[in-house]
Amino acid sequence: MEADPRRILLFRRDFQGLTGGHLKVWHYFHHAEKSRRFVPRIHFTAGSSLGEGNPWCAGATPLQADWRPEEASALFVAGLDWEAVPDPCPVPVINLIQHVRHAEAGDPRRPFLSRAAIRICVSEEVAEAIEATGVVNGPIHVIPNGIDLGNIPCRVDRDVPVLIAGAKKPQVAERLAARLSEEGIASQVLVGMVPRPEFLDRLSRSEVVVTLPNDNEGFFLPALEAMAAGATVVCPDCVGNRGFCRDGETCFRPVPEFDAVVQATLAAVRLDQDARRSMSRRAAEQARLHGLEGEQTAFLRILDAV
Repeated sequence: MEADPRRILLFRRDFQGLTGGHLKVWHYFHHAEKSRRFVPRIHFTAGSSLGEGNPWCAGATPLQADWRPEEASALFVAGLDWEAVPDPCPVPVINLIQHVRHAEAGDPRRPFLSRAAIRICVSEEVAEAIEATGVVNGPIHVIPNGIDLGNIPCRVDRDVPVLIAGAKKPQVAERLAARLSEEGIASQVLVGMVPRPEFLDRLSRSEVVVTLPNDNEGFFLPALEAMAAGATVVCPDCVGNRGFCRDGETCFRPVPEFDAVVQATLAAVRLDQDARRSMSRRAAEQARLHGLEGEQTAFLRILDAV
């Protein structure tokens, strides 16, 4: 049964380049295309980039020229998309929450927690953070972030000893590379944005991948992607990664301090082959639990109940 084309689930994005947040909203848009009740449409703000790198513009996705929430059957918003939602909103709102900072006093997203919505949190840590505020208006669901496992290569031959993915902490990444060089360990540093296929390929070519999140994150996809690519992963604790980054089991998860990250990276490089294979196997098993299929199924159940 196809969805009624008049029942629009309207998305909104201010797109200036592909980020992890945009990628996850794109995943939910794609999930909604499988809905029996809604047809997804998206509106981009004036000045948004609609060229290469925008996944909505890569195919035949119809774009909504005007933002008219009152004409939709429901809205899907994330982050500061709330600023364009009327108060009160005449239609149901589904709110994707991707970061623990939504619960922090002074964050511009926190006041929106008191607005009526069905909330989807990308990790238990995010759900616990917003629930602790005592101001959330509406049900809270947890759907752990999924990744597109089919797009992540996993090679046997790896020609990069250490890859440091430091787009969020470029200075730390460069310091770490210099420190490893003092130990005679070659590394490559990624501090700029690269196309996703290239990024995933770099993960699959690397024996050890060090990912450098902000000190607080809601989930942190790159670490999970590196696990799926078969690398030995170092990812400092950032709150939202605790469910899948289990120190000594699926990866190395040092405290977010430079010396601790250095020591964890050295330990990862010096792992014997049996220990490396064991950790990589557990990491790959963890990654397989985060396929997009499970995320889609959970979301479609929520849409069916809206």
